[in-house]
Amino acid sequence: MTRFDLTLNVGVDQTALSQGLKLPVKIDFGSVPHLLIAAPSGSGKTYLLTYLLAQLAKKPGRVLLADFKGIDFIELDGCTDYYRHTAVGNALNIAFDTLQERMHNPSPDSPPLFFVVDEWAGFLSLYPKKEQEELKQKMSALLMLGRGVGVFVIMALQRADANYITGRDNFGNALGLGRLSAESVRMMFPDDSDIIQPKSRGHGYLRTDGKALREIVVPQLRDIARAKRTILEKLGG
Repeated sequence: MTRFDLTLNVGVDQTALSQGLKLPVKIDFGSVPHLLIAAPSGSGKTYLLTYLLAQLAKKPGRVLLADFKGIDFIELDGCTDYYRHTAVGNALNIAFDTLQERMHNPSPDSPPLFFVVDEWAGFLSLYPKKEQEELKQKMSALLMLGRGVGVFVIMALQRADANYITGRDNFGNALGLGRLSAESVRMMFPDDSDIIQPKSRGHGYLRTDGKALREIVVPQLRDIARAKRTILEKLGG
């Protein structure tokens, strides 16, 4: 997987920005896989996902967008790799089957697959506990084993709830925007919970394993309409 560019820009450094410098903050899924995003309503979660998807749309590989609410990305409805409501389970199965197939037939030439899921907790809440556990186990396998075969997870929620995420310790990157709930802070930033403060829309914190906590700001897209067209084409629209 080393020959593929697995870096994403998640924002700019708030400390540098306050000094007049625009310093991009990047995460590298090749070295620290998976990203957990928590952002209450109105904190800029959809905008951040659009920002990330626009970058993924320009990279090799496949992107599966699983949008449980089916509202914020409804313009993508009809795209081959856009899944909403209960179809989130279909996207999960594709990602899991890809993981299994690549583990049985490993190849360094396998292009990356990004499974981007919005409101995972809401999707799980549709099912009884036994079925929830089966779905959570598939997600846990993606988080534990995905890096080695080029399968990566970006999960976004309004609130990071430990009841719905098995293998949460395998999220090497955690990004929180806005006024995070106490539970989200404890789950995502356990070593820095005493310094996390409420933030305004588009502002927050990034934790990456092995690095110090950083305050970030999500930058504005120069042409959001163009970004959305690029995403639509990537997802098979």
